[in-house]
Amino acid sequence: MEQEIKNALGLGIPELVIESKPKPEAELKPTVTIYDFGALLSKYEPPKKQR
Repeated sequence: MEQEIKNALGLGIPELVIESKPKPEAELKPTVTIYDFGALLSKYEPPKKQR
């Protein structure tokens, strides 16, 4: 009787579930903004000579 209840509720019969494959996420390339570029330039700029 327990098996009949499980079957009636759908617990005794394994169902096939079609799972879609996850789409691979596109790799994000690091972006450099003009502010980042300006910071890099000022960081590695040689010291200014005083006259």
